[in-house]
Amino acid sequence: TMKLSSLAAVAVVGTLLPTLASSQEEQSSSSLRRKDNERGQRRQLNLNQFHDPRSEFVKQQSDAIQHNSNSARPNILFLLLDQWRPDWDGQHKDTRTGPLPLNMPFLDEMSRRGTHFTQAYVPSPFCGPSRACLAFGKEYDETGVMDNKRWSVDHTQWTTVYKLLRDDANYHTMSCGKDDFYEWDYNFPKYANNPNNMPVMDLGFSDAIRSDGKVRVAKDADELFKNEAYRTYLNGITVKKDDGTDINARQAYKGCFIGKGAPDGCDATSFQNEIYPDDFVRDKAIELLHRKPAGKPWFMQVNFPGPHPPIVSTSTMAASVMERQWPDPINNPGFMRCPQQTQKFKLNNQGQILPPQIDGRCNYAAELENLDALMFSIVKHVEEMGELDNTIVIVAGDHGENLGDNGASGKGMPWHAAVSTPLFIMGPGIRHGRVHEGPVSTLDLGGTWLDYAGVSSMAPGMTTSSLRSILAQDMSLPRRPHVSSGYLEWRTVIKEMPTSPEDPTLTSYKLICAKSPKGMKGAPKSATPFPAGEPWHIMLYDVTRDPDDLLPLEQLRPDVIAELLPLLPEGWCR
Repeated sequence: TMKLSSLAAVAVVGTLLPTLASSQEEQSSSSLRRKDNERGQRRQLNLNQFHDPRSEFVKQQSDAIQHNSNSARPNILFLLLDQWRPDWDGQHKDTRTGPLPLNMPFLDEMSRRGTHFTQAYVPSPFCGPSRACLAFGKEYDETGVMDNKRWSVDHTQWTTVYKLLRDDANYHTMSCGKDDFYEWDYNFPKYANNPNNMPVMDLGFSDAIRSDGKVRVAKDADELFKNEAYRTYLNGITVKKDDGTDINARQAYKGCFIGKGAPDGCDATSFQNEIYPDDFVRDKAIELLHRKPAGKPWFMQVNFPGPHPPIVSTSTMAASVMERQWPDPINNPGFMRCPQQTQKFKLNNQGQILPPQIDGRCNYAAELENLDALMFSIVKHVEEMGELDNTIVIVAGDHGENLGDNGASGKGMPWHAAVSTPLFIMGPGIRHGRVHEGPVSTLDLGGTWLDYAGVSSMAPGMTTSSLRSILAQDMSLPRRPHVSSGYLEWRTVIKEMPTSPEDPTLTSYKLICAKSPKGMKGAPKSATPFPAGEPWHIMLYDVTRDPDDLLPLEQLRPDVIAELLPLLPEGWCR
């Protein structure tokens, strides 16, 4: 029986749960044992499975889902973070530029009680496209959502995995937070007004409380975007400033996110976790759980807006990371330094030293540690409802964050820090304490939900598959032969294969095709430059041994390029 009752609630950001504490030596030793075990298992795999034709893989996947349609149907809780760098997950204690003192005790527990994926790639490292791929169960080039805000009229006629869960599996499907989906859902439009008379669609939710991202909540006109949940909440409450005067909560919020700070109402007293965007989404998730029907399996996707920029910490969050040293970006020392370590502050009338802090790697960490506590509180609530034993919990990001490496921050790039994300899964029937080092795609989360829910057939065009073969360690089930990703000017394919003809040990090679220098934004200095006058550029990396993409292999391994090139979409480098 899965129990979280021994874990004390996290009231202060950055506080370790007492029962989760263990020495770094024990964690390191345990991690090495799990990884050695995983490597040994993977060395014994039948390599023929990695060369199955795509059509045969889809047929095998469909048969597997049909086979599992009568299995016990668990609840599914999907906790989705926005712009979450893969190595900032609490499991990586060291980076290329120094120790990473990130405390995420809930994810430590997820790792112990479930499966931790170290190479989880997104179908596209941009918010809208990544989530559209997940919703429609299709690869980036098949969705037509090539950038944010590119949902078209045609998409309103498509079927989502959420709709299959609701209508075919009879799940009560819920969503809250910043989903980046089409605004005009038939049942749960994000806004009350539809000024352009856009057609409505059925995203597939039984209940939803949808909200905007951090900046849009601050900038958009209230009347035009009336009914958006977070904006409405902020407009309806009053908070106090450091000097004791009252101010509207949204004004304080705007002062922090797009204003000038204290002159615009943003100070240590006015901007606290009571009005913080991620805390608001946690509260809405619990509200949805309270009002769901009893006796029916449920699915809930919790779309946290953090740690997506703007990176803003409350006073409490900023203080919790202030005394730790955070590693510099790769090849970019001094960038994104911790602002609260470089400035002097005076006590305000509440006895607080720090006003809210903006930017810096330390405040990215503060957001993550706050999110870790919020995720724990949701899962704890599920346990208190008596439903945790029959709930699969999934934690992932929609894409990564370059975080200053090689002079570039943000997303939309083919480098490992942007194109991959942490992924943890625990629940009934899922192996405990396992680290899976092979490449997987977050596109397949949708297929995994459908598999465990017993949906016997997917909508036409869906290519999402199930991760059950890994989660249950059942080698008789099919696995995706390779994973793909792309965004605008580049495409990539990642495949696990023997290191070399002489060395059968499996590793993961990543082939990148860039159609212009724009497709190489944020490239390490060691990357071969885009050739003048050529229509594209090919790059190759061993991401298992070189996760920072610093050692280009295209001149050394033409044999690997020859094997991976046909796996790219038509018209890309071939």
